[in-house]
This record gives sequence, structure tokens and C-alpha cells, in this order.
Amino acid sequence: NINGFSDLRLSQINKIAIGIPESVPAGKYAKQTLENLGLWEHLEPIVIQTKDVRQALTYVETGNVDAGIVYMTDVYVSDKVKVVATADEQTHDSIIYPAGIIKSSANKKKAELFLSYLQGETAETIFEKYGFKVLD
Repeated sequence: NINGFSDLRLSQINKIAIGIPESVPAGKYAKQTLENLGLWEHLEPIVIQTKDVRQALTYVETGNVDAGIVYMTDVYVSDKVKVVATADEQTHDSIIYPAGIIKSSANKKKAELFLSYLQGETAETIFEKYGFKVLD
């Protein structure tokens, strides 16, 4: 019966999975969102911290928790979860996946080809298919 973040305060919600905020980026964003929505203090006692975002998703899939906060892109790999809310981008730091080439790379040419591929139309289509927003 969860329809949004505020419903996480319902008495029947006993466990919420998020990644460990200090070491899992998705957990950091989840905590920021809950703090900005004024929910963290109330929910912290029932938060189950997981080693990574996929473990949080697995806990939801298996019913070991009542809810979880994960990346939307991780939801695409599961047919066992239902998205009930999406965090507003203003409630957490920007989620950006940068790419670059290490100056001392032993495979600089291959790295340049791969980076070029990642910036092309084919990769953009794939990224968007799996829920990523491609930046200019």
C-alpha cells in the first residue's frame, strides 16, 4: 500500500532497504532524499543498510523488506518490484557517471575507441533504453 515516500511512515512499514550511505552512492542519495523530505529521523530505526544497491533490490524482490530505495536503472533488471515513487532530482546530489581516459593507460588507443563509442548515438540509445539520461 505504498504510493509515495510519505507512506514509508505507515505503521505497517517495518523495514526499508538502502545501500550504506557512507559507502554506497545510491544509499547516500537515498539518505539525502529522506532527509530533504523530513523523513530520515523517523525512518532511520527501520532502515536496513545493504552492501550495495543490488542487495537492496534483492531484499525487496524477496520480501525481506517492505520497501527499498534503489536506482531506477536497477529496477529495469527486475520483474519482481514495483516503482511507487521517484525521488525528485532536487532532493539529492546529481547522479553522474563520468568517463575518461587515465593518462598512464597502457591501452590508450582502445580506451579512446571505447570512450568514443560511449559518446555515440548507438550507446546513447542503449543508455536511454535502460533509464539513463545522457548529458551533452
